[in-house]
Amino acid sequence: MNLLNVTPKTKIRHRNEINNTFSALPLSARRILFMAMAQLDSRQELSKGEVFRITAKEYAFIADIDTSVAYKQLKEGAEELQVSVIRISKNKLISSIQEVESETISKKKRIPSDAVRVMNLTSFCDYVESEGYVEIGFSNVIEPYITMLKDSYTTQVLLSSVRLTDQNANTLYQYIRKQISNGKKKSFDVYISDLKEELELYKVEDGEKIYLYQNYKDFNKAFLNKNIEKINQFTEIKKLSVSIIERVARKATKLRFSYQVDKESEGQDYRIPKGFRGA
Repeated sequence: MNLLNVTPKTKIRHRNEINNTFSALPLSARRILFMAMAQLDSRQELSKGEVFRITAKEYAFIADIDTSVAYKQLKEGAEELQVSVIRISKNKLISSIQEVESETISKKKRIPSDAVRVMNLTSFCDYVESEGYVEIGFSNVIEPYITMLKDSYTTQVLLSSVRLTDQNANTLYQYIRKQISNGKKKSFDVYISDLKEELELYKVEDGEKIYLYQNYKDFNKAFLNKNIEKINQFTEIKKLSVSIIERVARKATKLRFSYQVDKESEGQDYRIPKGFRGA
């Protein structure tokens, strides 16, 4: 499948539970992962043993970088992706996995609140330096999070997601795309505490969560403004802005994000059509 045929409508889709894990991946690994996902139909099951190839030429075109850099990132990304994992609270595992496990584990067994399932993203990553390509196979445990999707998933634009290099900007972009996937086409409101929770802007000390950027002025300057600028510049989300819509004791507590989605990226494109050669 030729990734040189991607368009601004080419999408990737994945369950909401793994959004933050994807954003936290090293850039090269994330790019390879997303380019592979663009080749599958998220509504269908994967064929047994299905393999996804990304060439240096395709990688360079989609990421908008020099081919010599693409060769280096492909090799690094393949190694990074193979050791990358997703972490999901066991209480939030999707129902299909829980149903399978309930057959062997007593339903009455209590799951500790801090229990986390760690799962590999890929079963293998092959890198062929002489021909400049990577081939990957998805692990069985990740398939329910990227295939047979019916609800609770986020849709991203491939070109935007791989060209937005900053991790914080990518995390915010992915969060906004989640809201758009939930029907919030022009704006949405969110409490600052909920936003920080979603973006994992906190640290844990002595078992207690401490949210970062306690002062909204610092949060706006150090995180929101600069990442909004990058999203406006590199993605299909335009005229993105944020405003305070609620204060408690003069302290900002609730925000409104407003934006427009570039019409060129709208519409369905579940996978790159086989045999498509473009104009």
